[in-house]
Amino acid sequence: MVSGVKRHVGLMLMLTGLLHTVYGLIAYMKQLQPIVAEGLWNTVADGQWDRATAFWFLIFGFMLIVLGYTVDWLMKKKGIAPPVSLGWMLFTICLIGVIVMPSSGFWLGLPQAWLLIRK
Repeated sequence: MVSGVKRHVGLMLMLTGLLHTVYGLIAYMKQLQPIVAEGLWNTVADGQWDRATAFWFLIFGFMLIVLGYTVDWLMKKKGIAPPVSLGWMLFTICLIGVIVMPSSGFWLGLPQAWLLIRK
């Protein structure tokens, strides 16, 4: 049986990913406009760190949405709690992110990871 608190982890991850993506679209608009204007294909070349940063920022947001959807689907449709190791992996990634970039949003992932870890 999946607890009610754990059930919300998938939704929280999707919300975090959505906020990350919306923020990225606004914050990196200047870098994203030429990518779109040039037709997307091969528009982030070596040495274009500003464009690469914008791209990876958005992709990470989308990946959080996918992860959250998967966690929610497992819990809601299948009644299966994700493995505790998923929580530990998310916790480790977020902790490293917090250490390297303390003023980032990695802090948001720590409580979500903790909910996945605890039984």
